[in-house]
Amino acid sequence: PQERLAAILGGHEQLLACEDLVLRARLDLDAGRPREAALQARIALEALLAEVDPEAGGEALRELEGERAAVAQAANAALDGDPDAELAAAVERAVGRMETALRRRVLKRSTAG
Repeated sequence: PQERLAAILGGHEQLLACEDLVLRARLDLDAGRPREAALQARIALEALLAEVDPEAGGEALRELEGERAAVAQAANAALDGDPDAELAAAVERAVGRMETALRRRVLKRSTAG
């Protein structure tokens, strides 16, 4: 993690938009803000699927394609208030898989370089 931070700060590696968005979604989940987490997770998921090479994200990235509908449904419900328990659980699961996909991407890059 320290080497990656140094590479980002030194301009040798770029931080993806989805990395920041996933972090925000995790912070909202951890702070007990399911509504905000659902909204962040939706845009984080779309950004992640657009930015991360499917090969680098591994199985977690492929599983996220199947989470798209539930995360979108949770985000739509969040426009009216907190999503129900089932949708909140789907957001939690999707954020975990996004974190896994991003970790695999970083690991794959560090072992390839």
